[in-house]
Amino acid sequence: MNRKLFTIILAVVLIASFFLPIGSSGSMSAFDAVQLPSYGTGIENMLMKYLWILIPLSGLILLIGALNNNNYILGRGLWAILPLLALLYLLIRPMIDTDIDIMERIKGFGVGMWMMLVGSLILAIYHPRS
Repeated sequence: MNRKLFTIILAVVLIASFFLPIGSSGSMSAFDAVQLPSYGTGIENMLMKYLWILIPLSGLILLIGALNNNNYILGRGLWAILPLLALLYLLIRPMIDTDIDIMERIKGFGVGMWMMLVGSLILAIYHPRS
């Protein structure tokens, strides 16, 4: 599989996962989380809300760059690693603040969260040559 097709597929996965349920209850997507009021008054709490936007934004920039003869704004590497870094922060930060069991948290992942995790992990690790 060449780099262009690989990037297009994973970019579409990242964009689509933003609109799919992130919890196992199936009621809330990352899009819904962005539309909710802020988590708190601190800057860090407000940033948590807007980190969700980095995932489809990265997918969109990767999609546009792949369709534009591999001409990416700020390079492909940045946009390939950014969704994974945002997801890791969004998943680990609440566990530091509160006493949440990691296995219970993983069991609560919905299809959207799994697509985000797998898509961003593959995109960040695997770089086809051509």
